[in-house]
Amino acid sequence: MGKARRLLFISLSISILTIAVLIYLTATEGIVESLMKINPVFLLLALGAHVFSWFFWTFRIKAFAKTSDMSISFIRTMKIILSSTFAAAITPSYAGGEPVRLYLLSKEEGCSGGIASAIVISERTLDMIFLVIFGTFGMFVIRETLADNIGLRVASTFAALLFLILASILAISLFKPDKIKKIVSYFERPIEKIKPGVMKKVYNEIDSYNAILWEYLRNHKKMLVMGFIFTVGLWGLEFSIPYIILTGLGLEIDFLMAWSGYIVVMLIVMIPTTPGGSGVAEIGASLIYSAMVGTALIGVFVLLWRLVTYYVNLGVGGLVTSIVVHDMARIEEEIE
Repeated sequence: MGKARRLLFISLSISILTIAVLIYLTATEGIVESLMKINPVFLLLALGAHVFSWFFWTFRIKAFAKTSDMSISFIRTMKIILSSTFAAAITPSYAGGEPVRLYLLSKEEGCSGGIASAIVISERTLDMIFLVIFGTFGMFVIRETLADNIGLRVASTFAALLFLILASILAISLFKPDKIKKIVSYFERPIEKIKPGVMKKVYNEIDSYNAILWEYLRNHKKMLVMGFIFTVGLWGLEFSIPYIILTGLGLEIDFLMAWSGYIVVMLIVMIPTTPGGSGVAEIGASLIYSAMVGTALIGVFVLLWRLVTYYVNLGVGGLVTSIVVHDMARIEEEIE
């Protein structure tokens, strides 16, 4: 478990240091006095929103598993989710979550690698659809509302364009997968020099992705609708957390603005830099939300937000992983 521990140490160190600097630069009072400003009811609401998002995530996986005639208990499904959140929290762009979830699902009775891939790919597709629909709308909300903040307007415009590009890629991957392969092939030579054989897997994943999407569209439309409802519930709760915390700190902010701002934060976290986006996430959130509510208490907000959404994932996910995952060497291979 050496690699996982190193990544965890790096992630926590960067996050704690960044938050400490933010609090030092923005807190007008001591850290204890600043933390006392949070209404504990709102902090519990934020934590509850995060925990209940796991339930929506669990229901989503169980829905897709049922479609594949795979029987898996609610508790076991949630354990797999929590283990994957731990892996995601210690890898750049949260990239370790999907491979670990796929690996653990494939080990379940009645499940194969193909079924596990179908479930994970379906999840990612619904996430992308949600982000494209609500993300594009949210970016234009921020752009129009914060007309005086040039930096945030540029960032939100860029994000909106990125969402439109993602929508185009999703459509092309559904109807013209060969075109996606052609685009990817331009990067084949440098990628193969770094990691030989990886492009073959990429091409296979593109084919699997297309086949799975059409299978659900043709034969499991109702399940896709249910999956999307669970996706809206999952991300809707997560995106509401900044609003809950800021309100609990006594800061006034429009719900739609707070909700939309979190989409930009998510995009920033997805940039492959540090494990779990540590440092990048904290700075990104402080810049975006300070433009909405000012700098007072923004460091405390970032601390509480990361506590609820990130440190809880590390703690609970790490504990569950240590209990349910016996082959940690294999898990570490999956998150490389």
